[in-house]
Amino acid sequence: MKSCKMAILGAGNLGTTLALMMCEKGHYVALWTIEDDVAEAIQQGRENHRYLPGHYIPPEIKVSLELDEALHDVEVVALAVPSHAVRRVANLIAPHLAPGIIIVDFAKGLEVETGLRMSQVIEGELPPEMKNGIVAVSGPSIASELVRKLPTAVEISSHDAHSSQRIKEILETPFFRLYVNEDLAGVELGGVFKNVYAIGAGICDGLKMGVNTKASVITKSLEELSTLGSALGAHPLTFMGLSGLGDLIVTCSSEHSRNRRFGEKIGRGVSSETAQQEIGQVIEGIRATKVAHKVGKECQLTLPIAEQIYRVLYQGGEAREAVYQFMV
Repeated sequence: MKSCKMAILGAGNLGTTLALMMCEKGHYVALWTIEDDVAEAIQQGRENHRYLPGHYIPPEIKVSLELDEALHDVEVVALAVPSHAVRRVANLIAPHLAPGIIIVDFAKGLEVETGLRMSQVIEGELPPEMKNGIVAVSGPSIASELVRKLPTAVEISSHDAHSSQRIKEILETPFFRLYVNEDLAGVELGGVFKNVYAIGAGICDGLKMGVNTKASVITKSLEELSTLGSALGAHPLTFMGLSGLGDLIVTCSSEHSRNRRFGEKIGRGVSSETAQQEIGQVIEGIRATKVAHKVGKECQLTLPIAEQIYRVLYQGGEAREAVYQFMV
């Protein structure tokens, strides 16, 4: 397909990786960040030392601290910011968007205060006529592997099949495959709640519980993931796919998974605050655990793993005891 102009908002590891991938594919890419030092490092040294060290960023990728500059005349806007920043960013970009622009959301989360999925948050900040131009992407997509061009497959979904297909064509590469799934709620929710269970898997690692325990926790986590998603309007079979099981496996097992690493530190006895500081990036599963707990109470769901993780993070629960309660 022909090249397009796109803005990638957020210059973390995923945003920077996407910029490199799309630039190589021939698209015009503007990369926006609010971090002065990140922008300066890329502009002067052509490297994102903080989030993606060791990878050259070609000058064709225009890095900007100015939102209106990054969004000028673009056809696609990709959100690669933390979930808690999505509403604010959507509000900021709304005045700059022309009719027909597609918004692609890579953030995985639910808004704690409202329980809204990211596509719903974005929709609430944009004009009604832009609803069909919101596309969600979710699945096993560790940025450090994507940037190395290791084969990766994810799912995309939207209210509008044409928007999903167009984004598939724009983003897809020989090593990055996208599969259209009509279950928007399921695709988004899998990406939200897998972070909760990755913390649980990490706790098992930190306690050196072994592979029997971890395999059991991942399997039971999939059941809870489906239960949570179904209660929120998703189709249960969606969680057997890339945005459910696939993302759950990679987030529970990868050494690069922030949520798993956070859980591992908790299992070793590190406090939540210290663990977050040591990792130095947003741990989406912390907020997602609070949402899972809330949904479980409101819908009267049986979620032993999510509830035990909530106890550890928010009520001073003991990590080792929590693992023994996971399978109750």
